[in-house]
Amino acid sequence: MKKHLKFWGTRGSCSVSGPEYLHFGGNSCSLEICYGDAHVIIDAGTGIRALGDTFAGITPLKINLLLTHTHWDHIIGFPFFDPVYSAATHLMIWAPGSTGRSCKQLFNDLLAIEFFPIHLEEVKSTLEFKTLQQKTPITFGPITLDFHTTNHPGLAYGVKITTPHQTIGYITDNEFLQGYHGEAADVTEELLEPHRGLIDFFQGCDLIIHEAQYTPEEYLQKVGWGHSSALNAVTLVSLLKPKQWGVIHHDPKHTDEDLKRLCEWTKEKLSSLHLKIPVEWIPDNHVIELK
Repeated sequence: MKKHLKFWGTRGSCSVSGPEYLHFGGNSCSLEICYGDAHVIIDAGTGIRALGDTFAGITPLKINLLLTHTHWDHIIGFPFFDPVYSAATHLMIWAPGSTGRSCKQLFNDLLAIEFFPIHLEEVKSTLEFKTLQQKTPITFGPITLDFHTTNHPGLAYGVKITTPHQTIGYITDNEFLQGYHGEAADVTEELLEPHRGLIDFFQGCDLIIHEAQYTPEEYLQKVGWGHSSALNAVTLVSLLKPKQWGVIHHDPKHTDEDLKRLCEWTKEKLSSLHLKIPVEWIPDNHVIELK
């Protein structure tokens, strides 16, 4: 019985390619969750294209696709997801509710004739659009997914994945301690207050998947962009105290060597805080086996 997470895309903001990205890859975010008969996809970045190839020949096919939010890098792979064009596919698309356009309207625009040759109404699959709500869990077989808003422009969710034996936090876009450039030891309760709900929600997770998109130096120029500095991400992890931390949503300007250096810097920072929490920068196609 398959029990794993597979990261088909781990790049943030914009997909990239070239020899300097060979190790970590360049596809934007798409996560596959397999747990027995439960099969869920989170986000439709460019990584979902190759994931779609794995469904070839499976009929009928029911797919649940959940979106943490609808920024370009998390939906741009959808038109290239082959199951969309099969009449044997029933695709349920779950997205955060919004005061603006509905999820169906957004996908309608994504496949507008000005941008793509096939309109949403012309695809052969059966599409069903559903709304995700904060702290309203959804159960798929033996796993449950629950949601909490993150600090990001527009409505975005972090996802808590609960299996019979583990709890995983998946947070791709979150600007923790927005505007803070100091050390973890100097963070006050006042600074933490806007993030207390998210901290409490993900407390006790065995594994935290959370971005660390910017170096502390880069973050000086990126405040308000919706992403964490590695230093502020360390602070969050120090509060959550998971058994393991995986980093995704890598900046498109960061090469393999940049990411390796940032990983080593983060390990040193965790060690300086006397935190024995293993951390790894996750590459495309990486698999984490689940219990």
